Amino acid sequence: EYMDIGDMDIVCPDCGAMIWYHERAKKDPGSNAVRVSFCCKKGKILIPYLEEPPPLIRSLFNGFHPKSSHFFGNIRSYNNMFSFTSLGGRVDTPSNDGHGPPHFVIAGQNYHRIGSLLPKHGESPKFAQLYIYDTQNEVSNRLSHFR
Repeated sequence: EYMDIGDMDIVCPDCGAMIWYHERAKKDPGSNAVRVSFCCKKGKILIPYLEEPPPLIRSLFNGFHPKSSHFFGNIRSYNNMFSFTSLGGRVDTPSNDGHGPPHFVIAGQNYHRIGSLLPKHGESPKFAQLYIYDTQNEVSNRLSHFR
């Protein structure tokens, strides 16, 4: 059943986070002011802004680079090259009925799995194993997955 909880129209005065009305803290007694606290604990938690990405990465993401379409077409492979662990859990598959964006529901505890830090004899290193080898071989090991 569809439920619309409205727009994110409450703005935290300390960090600028936008939240839904139903996420607010209880109203201050005797005031109409809406209190927000879970995003930054009333200004106690300061999250630094992200640094600007290097020009090459920025141009790939913005679509200005000649290889942007290749980059977006293979972005999952690029992300996998830098993954150390894999996500695990008991997945509730009936929740994804083909309507709306793909999603999954984890029933119970979410956990991460990590494989061996050394590849089996005769196999190419992958995932976290790529970081164990000396730096001269790292790039060639990663690129070999694209050949």
